[in-house]
Amino acid sequence: MLPWPAQSPDLNPIENLWNEVDKKVRNLSNQPKNLEDLERKVKNVWRSIPLEYIQKLVESMPRRIQACIAAEGGATKY
Repeated sequence: MLPWPAQSPDLNPIENLWNEVDKKVRNLSNQPKNLEDLERKVKNVWRSIPLEYIQKLVESMPRRIQACIAAEGGATKY
């Protein structure tokens, strides 16, 4: 367990994953018509994210931590 600021997107790769899901849902040619449709499409997009992308996010953690330390807790490129 690593100590870090609560809800820090600099150290939370899930934010990048949600951003990718958001972009893909927004780029669908057939936009969701209701909440149920949105949920179905989000789940489908989530399942379509390649495992390689997720692995890349996990592997970025050491770089994220180093960047956060270097920025003394301030903003980073992540």
